[in-house]
Amino acid sequence: MVAKHKQACSIAGFLNIFGDAWTFLIIREAFYGTTRFSDFQRHTGAAKNLLSERLSMLVENGILEKVNVGTMGARYAYHITDKGRSLQPLLAAIILWSNDNLYPEGQEPNLVVNRETGEPVREFDLHLKGLPEGDLQKFAVVAGPGASDAARERLGTIAR
Repeated sequence: MVAKHKQACSIAGFLNIFGDAWTFLIIREAFYGTTRFSDFQRHTGAAKNLLSERLSMLVENGILEKVNVGTMGARYAYHITDKGRSLQPLLAAIILWSNDNLYPEGQEPNLVVNRETGEPVREFDLHLKGLPEGDLQKFAVVAGPGASDAARERLGTIAR
């Protein structure tokens, strides 16, 4: 699906989907195994109309899939798709950043752990393929093929 947004910008495209707290809370719940509308509402505290709108948008963007699970009439569950699961490293990084910067040690509300050992993961090592490992200072953001003329002027393009 091609993102529909006013700005030709990768960050703006992401924020058009995930730019409010409710959407990330819904994604959090999907990762925690929540599938039913009523459970999403209970766990996030979102109003029904807002939750319905966000779930529909996540389905429309292929992040969640709406599945009829009713045996005697329509009843729906929301399952996370592969596209949605690709957000997992981002969510882990957000948890780790929050734990390091918002909560005192020993008071973290969530932990990222190794499934096999149960040991907490305390650091997130971001590595961008194509850059020397650990050298994030060598990356830049430039205008891509779908950029607006204003973005091309502001950001430049890849020098080849």
